Amino acid sequence: MSFKIKILGVALAALMLNSGCAEKAEVEQKNIAQCAIFKTFASATFEVEGDMAEIIEKTAKKALTKSCFKKSESSNANLRIKINSKKILQTESGFIQDKHDNSFDVTIHAIMLIPTEQGGLTTLTSTQHAKLNLKSSQIADLGSKSDITEKDINDLVEDNVLITLNNLFKDMP
Repeated sequence: MSFKIKILGVALAALMLNSGCAEKAEVEQKNIAQCAIFKTFASATFEVEGDMAEIIEKTAKKALTKSCFKKSESSNANLRIKINSKKILQTESGFIQDKHDNSFDVTIHAIMLIPTEQGGLTTLTSTQHAKLNLKSSQIADLGSKSDITEKDINDLVEDNVLITLNNLFKDMP
């Protein structure tokens, strides 16, 4: 009897271990775009200017890995992603309330340069502009709830880089 219980325990532990791995694989699969086909590129360069440039560049590179573009040694296409960002902080003080209007603008340009067989160059472009607005008014002593967080910016940048790349993907031959 105890031998059967030990075997049952080992089987149950193996089942739990496998289901945990399956959940992790499912989450990873959801993070990658569902693509019937992938377009390839030889190199990708990022040019980021403006506020929070380091965070934005890291997020844009992460978004590229989730798109339908894959790096390939056999490709001759070059991808350039230019991002301009600007964080705007405005505060108005009053006797009863403080008002905070914070916004974050991001403009994303994706450029694909593809050499042709005739020695020319095909240039495809896609542009996306997004703005995150956070506004709040509250009694002065309670503190501000309108701070733009790194997570807010990461989500904004990742979503809009993916939109830009998907638009570029549709135009590629």
